[in-house]
Amino acid sequence: MENRRMEDRLRAMGKTRYLLDRVHDALTVLKQKPGNGELLYKLIYEAYIDPEERTALELIDRMKVSTRTYYRLKSEALAVISIRLWSSPSRDIDDWIEILTLLEDL
Repeated sequence: MENRRMEDRLRAMGKTRYLLDRVHDALTVLKQKPGNGELLYKLIYEAYIDPEERTALELIDRMKVSTRTYYRLKSEALAVISIRLWSSPSRDIDDWIEILTLLEDL
């Protein structure tokens, strides 16, 4: 029984690592996007990853862009990330669904 729990725990850790690697990969692609990749990465980092919470108005002021530009850039960044995340091979889709289900249960 103890071995089964350990195996389940290791399997869950492996799936979590896989998910983190996919997110990291998506952020790397975003950062390397020609043109405004660095700016898009900065927006996503400061809005969602940086431990310091900021409002949209604080980010707009910090990035020195207009409100319209901020939301356009945010939409573009999220589109790039979501395309990268959801373009996984079909055999990985089952793992993704299982991981998302586990995260919803937390």
